[in-house]
Amino acid sequence: MKALFLICFSALLSGCVSGQFAHPGPPHPGAVNPYSSGGFHDAGPNYPDTGR
Repeated sequence: MKALFLICFSALLSGCVSGQFAHPGPPHPGAVNPYSSGGFHDAGPNYPDTGR
């Protein structure tokens, strides 16, 4: 019974996160951007324009 519960629970969780990790993007605007190549003024492709 415990094994059946674990299988159902893992299937439920895998269905919830299926598309989220395909294009993760930046976690929040203050985080380090792995796509940036030039510091703060180069926001990179996944960040909005910083205005400079």
